[in-house]
Amino acid sequence: MSLMSKLLTWIKRSRLRNDLLRLDPRLLVDAGYSPELLEEGVHAWPWRLPAEPAAGLSFARPLTETDYRAAIAELESYSDAELQDLGLSRGAVPEAVRNGRPGFPEDHRQAA
Repeated sequence: MSLMSKLLTWIKRSRLRNDLLRLDPRLLVDAGYSPELLEEGVHAWPWRLPAEPAAGLSFARPLTETDYRAAIAELESYSDAELQDLGLSRGAVPEAVRNGRPGFPEDHRQAA
């Protein structure tokens, strides 16, 4: 890799890093990026979180209607741009909270 190629790659990564740092940290984590690694700079590329979830993460109890309403309220507080980044429209929020987004990561919804 030539010096010019390395320099251009560094510049592109630096610009991408700056763009990512402008996003809400929750969105970064949802997208698989580590805000801490982004803060470290270009040398910490690719700024990704571990692919496997942390051991022991599970719901201690079944979700209640209150949990669903809280999740819907949380997503409805997002801007349209943030929802679009998540692949949602404002009208699709309640359905996505209750049944997941179609095709992400795989469609677990049952036929109605």
